[in-house]
Amino acid sequence: MALFNWFGKKPVENEQIVPEVIEPTQEQSNEQNAPKEDEDKKKVITITWGTGMPIDVIFNFIHRNFEEEGFQDALVNCDITYRDAKEKIIRNDLEMLFKRIVLKYKSDIRMVNVRIDNAQKALALAAASDMAALRETYEEHLTEIQEMQQQLEANDPKMTTMIESYRRGFLKGIAANAVNFINNK
Repeated sequence: MALFNWFGKKPVENEQIVPEVIEPTQEQSNEQNAPKEDEDKKKVITITWGTGMPIDVIFNFIHRNFEEEGFQDALVNCDITYRDAKEKIIRNDLEMLFKRIVLKYKSDIRMVNVRIDNAQKALALAAASDMAALRETYEEHLTEIQEMQQQLEANDPKMTTMIESYRRGFLKGIAANAVNFINNK
């Protein structure tokens, strides 16, 4: 009967298991007398996000908060032309990042194509299909980067958050300078 139950089972959806970290009581830790290094290793939980590929560098740069830098710059130099120049520098850094990462992806695609050819010649079709899937991922990332470049050229707010955070910090710095000037009079 168990055999029929096994065939009739519905597939179970993937469930995410969250590890539970249980802190030992003072008595338990004294009894164990384990080195602290071993305890620290047991408590480490690593969470990865993103693709783990070069495109993540672009996303990290776009979402970087330049507010503190803008604030500090305004305390040193309140000139708006200085702010505008710094915003251009941030924008140029992003454009250069696009170029470097596009070159990296193009290089990786060339290398994957060579590996696909070699795998096909060796009749390693599974390896060739894995490499083809990787190449498709690289090509998708290149397409995404091209879209991001177009958005930056159009000044889309999604692509200029780092510039906006710098501008906000700079304005806060100017306000802090003004308040300091008024209070010291």
